[in-house]
Amino acid sequence: MPDLLKALLVSASLGALLGLERQWSGQRENPASDTLAGARTFALWAALGTLCAWFAEQHQAGFFLAGFAGMNVFLALFLYRRAAHDRDIGLTTGAVGLATYLLGGLVWHGQSKAAVVITVTMVVLLASKEWVHRLSRKFSRADVYQALQFAAVTGIVLPLVPDHPYGPYGAFNPFKIWLMVVLVSGLGFAGYVAVRIFGEDRGIAMTGLLGGLASSTATTLAMSRQSRAWPETGRVCALAVVLACTVMLGRVAVLVGAVSPSLLARASPGLILTALPGLLFAAWSWRHFLRPSGSVPAPPSEVRNPLSLRMALQFAILYALVVLLVRWAQAGFGGAGLYAASFFSGLTDLDAISLSLAQMQKSGSVTAEQAVRALLVAAGANSLLKAGMAVALGGPSMRRTVVFVLGATTACAAGAAWLL
Repeated sequence: MPDLLKALLVSASLGALLGLERQWSGQRENPASDTLAGARTFALWAALGTLCAWFAEQHQAGFFLAGFAGMNVFLALFLYRRAAHDRDIGLTTGAVGLATYLLGGLVWHGQSKAAVVITVTMVVLLASKEWVHRLSRKFSRADVYQALQFAAVTGIVLPLVPDHPYGPYGAFNPFKIWLMVVLVSGLGFAGYVAVRIFGEDRGIAMTGLLGGLASSTATTLAMSRQSRAWPETGRVCALAVVLACTVMLGRVAVLVGAVSPSLLARASPGLILTALPGLLFAAWSWRHFLRPSGSVPAPPSEVRNPLSLRMALQFAILYALVVLLVRWAQAGFGGAGLYAASFFSGLTDLDAISLSLAQMQKSGSVTAEQAVRALLVAAGANSLLKAGMAVALGGPSMRRTVVFVLGATTACAAGAAWLL
């Protein structure tokens, strides 16, 4: 009996927490209307779930299921009658009510920690209604369609593709190729969402910081054109490019760590040293000239949704070709061929070569030392490419800064590769 009383106390408390959120939300949106269900009602629903779970365990096995069916009927009738008098019939509250009953059952079966986590998550989700609605308006119909299409295709393709090496040097593994596409697209989408959430009206520096997650190449192109069109923005555009390239190194670290944590541990000192010039320049810029209010106009976004199937297929082909190039260079020229392949691959895409090296180190095709050096060579090559873009497309003030900082970044990458 003490166990039952303890479970009832916990479940009623969790139910009351959910009920308070529902009560507060209803009163805030329409102070004149009655709350559909509040703290007392939700506490009773949670306690009911606990009691039904206890009865099902002690007396009748189907009691909990019968109680859940009864809750469904009760809420359906209640919401049906409410629909006749109120435009907002309270579907969210009904769904939370059913979940509250199930939470009561979880508490009785010794899953109190899981019930607490679920309750807190639900409260946060319910309380962020306005923020979620504002966020949804920031995405176009095409964004939603591409995300759903990519999720559906990935969910169908990934479990079905074979997990075996094919082709020359065993370079083509369909499962690993598509898994890398999902990983890169998912991380890129996180950056894309960040850009959509914060927008570009907060300044060019924030655009560069977030754009590095989505596409440092696109960010470099956008900032270069911005600095040429408005020369007075050259310094902050240079900062945006440096931030994007520095964030890109962090993105590479995440990708490598997801595939081979041991390689990330070996490569971390070199990656930190490579990122040091960018971090120092960002700190100096923040102290000396960057205005947090973001008074400088921001450029139009050139970052596209990375969940496009066309972009995913392009990356899959690029990744497969990079793997083949690295395997061929390694077989024909040994370590020197690996570094040359990494350099030229880094000029085009740092994600593909980083994932390829992580996969090869994990499988034992290359040593950790070779993989770290090749990764740093690729990072240096990528910095050189971004500096070349700034020189070719950017304004004078931007060119000088970007060449100096990214030149130092390349030198640090080369020095780290030599030292390690």
